[in-house]
Amino acid sequence: MRLSKGSLLTNAALLTYAIPASFLIVPYFRIMHTYGLSNSPWAVIAAQVTFALPFAILMLQLYAKLIPFELDDAARVDGASAAQLFLRIYMPLMIPALAVVAVYALLLAWNDYLYQAVLLSVRNMTVSVTQGQLFADVDAPYNAMMAAAILYVLPPIALLFALRRYVVAA
Repeated sequence: MRLSKGSLLTNAALLTYAIPASFLIVPYFRIMHTYGLSNSPWAVIAAQVTFALPFAILMLQLYAKLIPFELDDAARVDGASAAQLFLRIYMPLMIPALAVVAVYALLLAWNDYLYQAVLLSVRNMTVSVTQGQLFADVDAPYNAMMAAAILYVLPPIALLFALRRYVVAA
């Protein structure tokens, strides 16, 4: 399961971070508009997955290098297929890295404002864009803004608490 050109793939994926995401919003919007997804949550999901993927590739590749290759040989000697090797050996060992990647990807998508504000209409707004709309009023209701801020941080905190034993193990 080890790729001979794995470092090339990782470096190519990390090279995408050299281009700021704000530079890509106009071409991305045009592409999504062409495909009829300019007002769809799927456009935002595709963008967020694209932005989180290079870090996920790097993190999982570096963590997978820590797994001894002898486990692979021992499982193959015992007659494990490639699918069994992946599901029964590698996946349980990769849970801490997957937890870290899940927390990072959620926080990256949760805190993004630009792509959600540009690609979604008022009807499909996310929590961060809705909270940003509270600042549009000159006489902003600060009590509602603070209540929204508390509600805004609860899902990431809940995920972090749910995955904390795996994150600490990583």
